Amino acid sequence: MFDVNYAISTFPQILSALKVTILLAFISTLIGTLIAILIVVIRERKIPILNQITIFLVSFIRGTPIIVQMYVVYYGLPQLLMFFKSQGINTNPNGLSAMAIAVVAYTLNAMANLSESIRSAYHSVDHRQYEAAVSVGLSPFKAITRIVMPQLIANLIPNYSNFFIDLTKDTSLVYNIGIVEIMAKANIVSSIGFKYLETYLDALIIYVLVCWIIAKLFRYGELIVRKRVFQS
Repeated sequence: MFDVNYAISTFPQILSALKVTILLAFISTLIGTLIAILIVVIRERKIPILNQITIFLVSFIRGTPIIVQMYVVYYGLPQLLMFFKSQGINTNPNGLSAMAIAVVAYTLNAMANLSESIRSAYHSVDHRQYEAAVSVGLSPFKAITRIVMPQLIANLIPNYSNFFIDLTKDTSLVYNIGIVEIMAKANIVSSIGFKYLETYLDALIIYVLVCWIIAKLFRYGELIVRKRVFQS
């Protein structure tokens, strides 16, 4: 029978792992966003060689499951560092933590997916507005920051929100490489008390609440941005 008291008593234990989940999702998305912006610039300007490399990289990452990417980074990154060390480059392949490997893997995933979202948001803005702004005396920089960027950000937020929520849920896979986040904590607690439904239901509730809060925050941010764009 389902033990309500056990589910309530173990909830705080599983909730304590939330900070790891949020930290991993936040750091990976932040770094991935910065790299994604660079990729968008490369692709929009069609920089030779780099453009072809980024197209292949983005397509490859978006076409493979994140758990496969994580395992490739987990086993491949130390070997890459060992190769660099053999070439005389000072690296320490034994000093990599599981968290660092997870951040690299999830950052690559964020980079690929967010670059496409940013490009889509960029192309959704009518560029005749930019040309009109420049023609009436605005500098190219001001035209970009005052006309294009606010609309781009407003159009980007829904996809950005969806990706961040998906990535937050996908962090449940990192227990495979030894990181104790929500799912790993639920596994540990359930293996001690042998009450699996109760602990996994705790984890489910935490994920639902966290994703609901994230969605609401992004929605609120989108409303603020769109209001400012409309008023301006």
